[in-house]
Amino acid sequence: MISSVPHYILYLISLIASAVISLYAVRKVIFIMTTRQVFDVPDNTRKIHGAQIPTLGGIGIFIGYMVVAAFFMYFGIQAGYYIIASTIVLFFTGIYDDLMNMRPSKKLLVQLIASAITIYFADIRVTSLYGMFGITDLPYWLSLGITVFCCTLFINAFNFIDGIDGLACALTILYSLVLAGLFMAMSAVGMACICVGILGATLGLLWYNRAPARIYMGDTGSMFLGFTLFILSVLFINIYTRYGSDITSLVHTPRAAFSIVLSVLFLPVYDALRVFVLRMSRGASPLHADRAHLHYYLLDAGFTHSRSVAIIIIANILIITVTFLMQDANPLLILLCITALASAFLFVISRLRQKKLTR
Repeated sequence: MISSVPHYILYLISLIASAVISLYAVRKVIFIMTTRQVFDVPDNTRKIHGAQIPTLGGIGIFIGYMVVAAFFMYFGIQAGYYIIASTIVLFFTGIYDDLMNMRPSKKLLVQLIASAITIYFADIRVTSLYGMFGITDLPYWLSLGITVFCCTLFINAFNFIDGIDGLACALTILYSLVLAGLFMAMSAVGMACICVGILGATLGLLWYNRAPARIYMGDTGSMFLGFTLFILSVLFINIYTRYGSDITSLVHTPRAAFSIVLSVLFLPVYDALRVFVLRMSRGASPLHADRAHLHYYLLDAGFTHSRSVAIIIIANILIITVTFLMQDANPLLILLCITALASAFLFVISRLRQKKLTR
């Protein structure tokens, strides 16, 4: 019956339903958390907000997204219940971490298990590097290991990027919008509706999370969103490899699809790896909390939360646009180009930050 409904109606229903449900759920979470006096505690290093801001805003995104996913997950992919299972595991792990401060090692173990559940049982894997480093098709177990590793890495990278008002929400909206457009162009209606559902649910939270924030997304939202965005990106590559002939004018080849996915996921991973290297070079743990992330550099340079978010979004759009223009090149060359672009952007921000701190 769903297949008989015009596609644009399905997209509109997914957007409105998820946004309204999320908006209502977030409002109730704010009321409950404020009534119960459960707030995120500032540490004057990374958490620099006031003391009366509740967390767990990700509950609204989860509820809005899951309502849409319940209708369209099977319509989009038959193994969708594995994705839902992993999402639920990460969602409740995020709630526990936001309330009880879960040990990083235990949280990492849960992320690995949740990633492996979907990647192994649903067989959603990166099967080729499409010529990057001279590597094409990957052996099954190497493909499995690389995909689980990359999924876990992106979950954490996306978690780390959730540091200032509205940033994680804005990035989720951008990434889900790009993926939704790609799935729509391929007539993968179920997957497009799921992406639109994430978009709408995140808009519901952004209404309260934009600066000055009234609630934070927390690990409750950032972990399952990082996982979902990664899995949807790999699914786009896999679906394109089988049915992508309809959009060759937009995305020319499977190798181009791989490169575009790299650009969508690139900036949070680039920032996380850069911070890991910087911390270890100082003899500190890579998980040690500090203000080395890009969004804190922007704040230290004198930009407001809203302007910092806008700058990062523009940088993301530029990286994705450059990749679209270069999509026929080797993925390694594209990766080097967008890395150079991000590094130049970081250099400018670092100089502005240093001048501000010196003054």
